Amino acid sequence: MAQAEARVVHIDPRRGRRKAKGEARAFSAPLSYGTVLTGARRLKGAVVAAADGIERLDFVNASGAVLLGWADPEIEAAVARAYGEVRDLEGQVAEQLSAYIPCADAVAFRSTVSEALGDALLAAKAATGRDGAFFCDQDTVLAGDLLTLQATLGAHAGQVAAIVVQPMDGPCAFLTGLRRLADLHGAVLVFDETRTAFRVHAGGAQAMSGVRPDLAVLGPSLANGRPLAAVCGRVEAMRMLPPAGPRLSPAALAAASVALRKIDSEDVVAHLRVRGAEISAEVEARLRATGADAWLGVHGDPTWSVVAAMPRPGFDSGAVERTLNEMLFDQGVLSFGAHTPSLATGEREIGALLAAYDAALPQLVRRVTAGAFNLRRNRSADA
Repeated sequence: MAQAEARVVHIDPRRGRRKAKGEARAFSAPLSYGTVLTGARRLKGAVVAAADGIERLDFVNASGAVLLGWADPEIEAAVARAYGEVRDLEGQVAEQLSAYIPCADAVAFRSTVSEALGDALLAAKAATGRDGAFFCDQDTVLAGDLLTLQATLGAHAGQVAAIVVQPMDGPCAFLTGLRRLADLHGAVLVFDETRTAFRVHAGGAQAMSGVRPDLAVLGPSLANGRPLAAVCGRVEAMRMLPPAGPRLSPAALAAASVALRKIDSEDVVAHLRVRGAEISAEVEARLRATGADAWLGVHGDPTWSVVAAMPRPGFDSGAVERTLNEMLFDQGVLSFGAHTPSLATGEREIGALLAAYDAALPQLVRRVTAGAFNLRRNRSADA
């Protein structure tokens, strides 16, 4: 059984969001997704047009936050009308969220996920009079490892204010166990639903599992990628939230109002799941056909899958992943290891992605077979 990195950290008001194990790697320039977006001349639908006019298909979609595609016409129209309507928009979007998220008895908005998570932790601290928080790392979640958490809570009895988990890959039994342990130890259970709500399921992992947290943090996917986050949860815990920070963006709230309506009316989650499953199946078939499945695999939920190299002694898995991403980039695809479709991802875009894999994988297999990513060979060459 995989063992978690079991430790309790002290709650620091509005601290930066912790980076969980297994999150996407940062790529050096020029192959950085952030750099590509910053230098883009146009973002429209599934297309990112660079300053030189070259168009590439976006399969990253702002780490899954862009659900409908870039510059959705209805969202842009709503944004143009939004200024001066913040108070009305807050109430409207809060009502929409409460219809999706099971635990959303009350809703508060923040500008960033870091603020939202920080304030959720402060609310837990105020509610319990304690100063510790346990962050479940990805190994714990994937393995469903309740034993480590149980042992840590026992070792820090009366100190833990909050248990925080990204529930995307958590088995239902594990999430149920978290709820039980949180209740047993008097801790506030916080779901970080920035990756799950509106993409994996409209109501997030809590709607899929039936496990209701005390508080949940939602990210910019609720506004189709614009800077907006939310904390929602039980009224008793929400009353402990500190005052809001900077004034909210009316554009982001207007975008959220349209995005949340379209998630339901256009059955966005079903679209993403069908398209994502098609992508995963077709990419896996190409890995098998070329023999690349000996060291590459497709992992994760169909709405947010990744291609990753399996660790092997003497083999530079990271270099293989970077090389594949560079090859796809040259073929006009922004992937960076991810397949996170949006509503704008259709058959044409999927066909172009698969054609890029058809061009890249045989070249990559030849290089692997020739030993180009063999660590011993690389060291010898450097010598």
